[in-house]
Amino acid sequence: MSKPHLYCLALPLLSAVVVFAQQNPIPVPSPTPDSAPAAQEGRINLDVVVTDKSGKPVSGLGLNDFTLLDNGQPGKILSFHAVGGRPQTDPPVQVILLIDEVNNWSYRVADECQQIEKFLSQNGGHLAQPVSILVLTGNGLKLQSPASLDGNALAAEVGQVEDKLRNHRPGHDDLVYPGDSFRFSLQALMSIADDEAKKPARKLLIWDGPGWSVFDSRGPYFSSKPELQSYFKMIVQLSTRLREARITVYNVMLRAGPVNYRYQEFLKGVKTAGKANSADLGLHVLAVQSGGRDLGTNGDLPGQIDHCIQDASAFYTLSFDPPRAEYADEYHDLKLLVDNPKLIVRSNTGYYNQPEATLSPARVQPALASKPADDNAAFNPDASRVPARPVTVAQLEQDLKEVHGQPDAEAARQLSDLMLTERLSSVQLLAWKAGLPGAKAQQALVALADASAFLAPPAAEIPANAPPDLAAQRRMIAQAVDYLGRIVPKLPDFFATRQVAYYEETPPKSRKAEAATPVGGPLHLVDSSSATVLYRNGHEVVGASKGKKLYAAERLIIKGTFGPILSVVIGDTASRGMTWNRWEKGAAGPLAVFHFTVPKERSHYRVAYNGLSSADQEDPLHPYSGYHGEITIDPETGTILRLVQEADLEPSSPMVRADIMMEYGPVVIGGQTYICPVRSVSISRGPSVSKRIWDGGESLGPPMTRLNDMAFVQYHIFRSEVKMLSADDAAAEGK
Repeated sequence: MSKPHLYCLALPLLSAVVVFAQQNPIPVPSPTPDSAPAAQEGRINLDVVVTDKSGKPVSGLGLNDFTLLDNGQPGKILSFHAVGGRPQTDPPVQVILLIDEVNNWSYRVADECQQIEKFLSQNGGHLAQPVSILVLTGNGLKLQSPASLDGNALAAEVGQVEDKLRNHRPGHDDLVYPGDSFRFSLQALMSIADDEAKKPARKLLIWDGPGWSVFDSRGPYFSSKPELQSYFKMIVQLSTRLREARITVYNVMLRAGPVNYRYQEFLKGVKTAGKANSADLGLHVLAVQSGGRDLGTNGDLPGQIDHCIQDASAFYTLSFDPPRAEYADEYHDLKLLVDNPKLIVRSNTGYYNQPEATLSPARVQPALASKPADDNAAFNPDASRVPARPVTVAQLEQDLKEVHGQPDAEAARQLSDLMLTERLSSVQLLAWKAGLPGAKAQQALVALADASAFLAPPAAEIPANAPPDLAAQRRMIAQAVDYLGRIVPKLPDFFATRQVAYYEETPPKSRKAEAATPVGGPLHLVDSSSATVLYRNGHEVVGASKGKKLYAAERLIIKGTFGPILSVVIGDTASRGMTWNRWEKGAAGPLAVFHFTVPKERSHYRVAYNGLSSADQEDPLHPYSGYHGEITIDPETGTILRLVQEADLEPSSPMVRADIMMEYGPVVIGGQTYICPVRSVSISRGPSVSKRIWDGGESLGPPMTRLNDMAFVQYHIFRSEVKMLSADDAAAEGK
């Protein structure tokens, strides 16, 4: 039997939101007063500045001079390190000067640039700390200059920004609407925190400008429940990421801007979503809570910046173990005291603690520990859910026998209460689906099987064959690379039908309301669509979808691209990221499964969430996502039969999960056999979205799982016919 030999390749792009790293307390040794604390999982690390009443940092304090209060209870300081007052081996404190063009008038920004140049040129341009320059524009963050001690060179870079502002007439591309600047600015701040988290040094982020507007136009107390949940999640994430990245935020400006000093009402930490407010995410609030300051305006911008940088001359780093958390995102108030009441101590004012236990990422619908009964109870999506019962494929087969003869709705309910712990094959799915009583039960089985698509198969489907030696592994990979290079350019023009079933964990009935909706239930079919895909001259054109066009299609976006996705994966791995995993049983013999890992630096894979960021607009700091997965190869021919891609999302990403599984099989097009996509599963987990009727805008709600089951069917060759007619023939046909 001859092997199929051509590829049609498809890539569904997921759009999908926030995951918070859970911290596990571990045993630690006694404090070492004169050594810098090493970062350890679960430990809370703090940078602490102590000043006199004039704001001058105080050095020379020791471990015994400090008292730590965690929620009012004394805590044990496990490590302590003083910086300043003597030669240090620490990495120097990094200063990040951010020029904000989004939340300020252009002429004011130009004037402030002039004052920043004056600061950088002081002392002959010799800077005490390395300084980098970031500019926030309507097109995103731009690194104007990397860290340098050469103030004159940095001043020249800032001068270019000033010249551009004074001579440039703002256009549409520069515009960020006031209602969007809030989210735009927070995303920029999160990107900075995420980027700086990789660097061990302490950082002072000096934000030049009045900050973003934080009050809802209807007033600060009229936010909907989904908005409050969204605010709370962002509060938790920003607080955690800024602390972990060792970023202290300062706010400076030359002249008074549109600052609402009511921000001082929101300096106390937020314990529950029910108490959250957009104002809790203001620049001035975040600055104070990070241990920094809002310096207001006094007409002396260089002096303000100098005042901020003084905090780098003497400070203390310490660490402690947080107590056991009772629930996720448990807020803890922090206070650090010194014996001298005349001294002022500044550090993080609180942190969000996480429980020790974490759940397997294989679960599509992860459970969360419920919070104590309070005004936030309504926001807990899993509080009233009965956890799914884990079953193997063999156990599922027994359960299916029990639902035979039952009403369709009851069979569907029982299947929705299950969770597979191993992969259900497409062949087995089709066979079992045909024996179910009706459409609802079949949909429940598809959701159950699709959720298992990223798991390992049952042990019975993994042959006990010895792994191939390194030379054989390299040969298989080389065959796959050669196969793609020779065959992909020879694809014919063809049509195919793309059928998509959209699943969400929100019960369909709850979508009748525009307000907050409960999430966390079993996956339900919410929509389906069918579209014709034309592949012609190496390009894909997707026709209009035929379906109900419900809300599901608006959130989880799939862009099928009949192009070299497998070539991209192999190109990203460059063979270095391919490692042997296992054998799997195939229809004609054992198949070879290789694991791969692609770091963000080599990745060409983008994950975007519609409404938060655009797949067409590059994030200047995080344009691509790293990913990992598996490729299943026919060991004899190099034919790739299965691809799994799981995104390694950044902690700042709005997505918790964005994974794709593609299966390839033989199809006949124009009388010839090709290997083409036959089935795809894409799973994302991100925030739900509620629409605000008052302005047509959108806000984010609790996380929700979305799943797309996609099939490619009805492949046929694309042909065009040309018929040449004589004038007489044309006249005759015209009759």
